[in-house]
Amino acid sequence: MSTDTEDNGDGDMVKLNVKVPKRLLEEIDELAEELEYTNRSEFIREVLRDTTEPILTPGAQESVSEGYADVAAGRTMSADEARERLDIDD
Repeated sequence: MSTDTEDNGDGDMVKLNVKVPKRLLEEIDELAEELEYTNRSEFIREVLRDTTEPILTPGAQESVSEGYADVAAGRTMSADEARERLDIDD
């Protein structure tokens, strides 16, 4: 694997050369086209961002964990119960 650095106006970009099996490249190209990415590089950058950047902030992750704990502890109610409690009409 090798890298080259260039500045193309979008900030510092690094060219990353990676070898992949031909079948994987074909799958990448098929997915990129199906998902309407401009090119394979855009698709690969998006996949790398999704796997290296947290999708949720730490606070949001904590809230999600608390929500799962509430469900596990039975601290839940139906949508109808919530509407009644909040005095919301259908």
